Amino acid sequence: ALGLATPMSIMAGVGRGAGAGVLIKSAEALEHFEKVDTLVLDKTGTLTEGKPAVVAISTNEFDETELLRLAASLENRSEHPLAHAIVSAAAARSITLVEPSEFDSPTGKGVVGMVDGKRLALGAERYLAELGVNVSPLSDSAEAMRADGATAIYAAVDGIVRGVFSIADPLKATTPEALAALRAQ
Repeated sequence: ALGLATPMSIMAGVGRGAGAGVLIKSAEALEHFEKVDTLVLDKTGTLTEGKPAVVAISTNEFDETELLRLAASLENRSEHPLAHAIVSAAAARSITLVEPSEFDSPTGKGVVGMVDGKRLALGAERYLAELGVNVSPLSDSAEAMRADGATAIYAAVDGIVRGVFSIADPLKATTPEALAALRAQ
C-alpha cells in the first residue's frame, strides 16, 4: 500500500514531472523520491565537456616530451577517447608522431606496440601487471590523479614503467551554476 501521499498529490507530481521532461515510473517511485538525499550523474557530457584531456604527466626518470611522443605515436592508431586525449596533448605541443608497428589493442585493456624500436605498453595497472610491468614506482602519482577524479594511464617503455598520464573530462562552464541551482532546490 502507498504511504501518506494521496492519489491526487501523486497525479500532480507525475504531471509536474512530465511537464519538466521527467518520466516517473510509478507512484511508489515518486514516494521513495522524497527520501533521496544524493544525486549521482554518470553520463559523459552531462556535467562535463565530453572531451577527455591530459591534465598532467608524471614520469619516472624519463623525458616527459619524449614519453608523450612515444605514447601519442602508439595511441594514434587507437579509437579510444583516452587515446585521443594523449594524441591531442602531443598535437598541442606540436610533437611530430611516427608510425608504430606491431600495434595491438586488447579490448578494454590498453595498447601495445613498437615505436622507434622501443616496446611500448599503455593502460591501467592491471593490464601492465599482466604484461609483467611493475608500476609501483608511479603508483602514488597515479593514486593522487585518481583522487582528483582523473583516470591514470600508465606507460611502460621496454618493460619499465616510465610515466603515468592523468586524463580528465573538464567540467562545463555551466556546471557550477547548475549544481548550485540543484542544491538550492
